[in-house]
Amino acid sequence: MRSKKYKKILIIAGVILFLFVASAYFVGLQTKSHSVKLQESSENPAVKSSQDDLLKNEQSEISGQNNQNQKNNESQISGEVEKLIDVSLKVQDKTYTVKIKEGSFAYDLMEQLKNQGFSFSATEYSSLGFFVTEINGIKEDRKNSTYWTLYLNNKEATTGVSKLILKNGDLIEWKYENRNN
Repeated sequence: MRSKKYKKILIIAGVILFLFVASAYFVGLQTKSHSVKLQESSENPAVKSSQDDLLKNEQSEISGQNNQNQKNNESQISGEVEKLIDVSLKVQDKTYTVKIKEGSFAYDLMEQLKNQGFSFSATEYSSLGFFVTEINGIKEDRKNSTYWTLYLNNKEATTGVSKLILKNGDLIEWKYENRNN
């Protein structure tokens, strides 16, 4: 008689243990699901950067159109009003003038200008940002110490292209200079 009672107790204990493990597993899955949702949210810098890239592409298309939003220097994207600013980029004899989202970096401007025939290559260094190595087919010449130098409003920039935040009316200029002189 007692052995049947112990078997029932063992079965009940097993079921309780199973339910406890199953619920702990389920709670763990919900926690993982929550962290995945956080990774996919706009709070994640990688996702935000990707969303910013999408917004820039949409913005490029919008800025190319002659519409009322362009006249007002504002664009409606994803339900938010974003202010556009006028900036220019000069390299050799060519000047590009565009509207770009306020708060954009000089690197973003260069990416946007790819739609207008501007080309460049850059190497990214994790702690420093991007280092431009070629513009419109002209590469740096390390042997002769000739590099592309970034200027902001006619003064050599004190920050890199991927850290330089643009303001309305800024002139970004790239000069191909020998750094030994």
